[in-house]
Amino acid sequence: MQTKKRLLAAALAAIACLGLAACGKDFDAAGYTKSVLDANYHGEYADYAKFRDLSEKEAKAEIEDAMDAQVEAAFMGQGVSDEAKAKYKAAVIDVMKLSKYEVKEAKKEDDGSYTVTVEVEPVNAFSIANEAFEEITTQYVTDGKDVTNVDVIIDALVEALNKAVTENTYEEKVSMELHVTQDGENVFGIEEAEVSELESTMFPGM
Repeated sequence: MQTKKRLLAAALAAIACLGLAACGKDFDAAGYTKSVLDANYHGEYADYAKFRDLSEKEAKAEIEDAMDAQVEAAFMGQGVSDEAKAKYKAAVIDVMKLSKYEVKEAKKEDDGSYTVTVEVEPVNAFSIANEAFEEITTQYVTDGKDVTNVDVIIDALVEALNKAVTENTYEEKVSMELHVTQDGENVFGIEEAEVSELESTMFPGM
């Protein structure tokens, strides 16, 4: 089931493509961090667009294009139908919208960077989906479906993810620190390694 593992690993990869924000001297690091999370996880682009100096339509396209690229990379060379890709993407978005977080205070450091505290409630949906996937594929075999066919695997993944959305539970809150650093003159972004840590904390079982 290596295909399943690759697809689940790609599910939240779009969050790693966080845009940088041009800003002035009174940069709102906490507001920027929240706008990035809102755009990537909840599909709310208005504040992110302001920080990026984009229209809301452009901001949405920036985030969606990044996710589309990750989905295409996951399916590359496997002959997956556009319909299957669309179903998979929609299911992943539904899981991402389960995320719960609260951006707390931001502390400005001596080097001009910011440390932003974020409180998250880990989502169990991917752990649930992993278990459900095994049950669903077993049933598919019983039903005579070809589970070596990638479109059939995607159907099983989508079914598992949809089941996980309805059965999701949350773990106890975890407090994390994200560092928003400068990359050039008055341009800030969240450190990539911490984005990965945020993903694994927010979605255990990925």
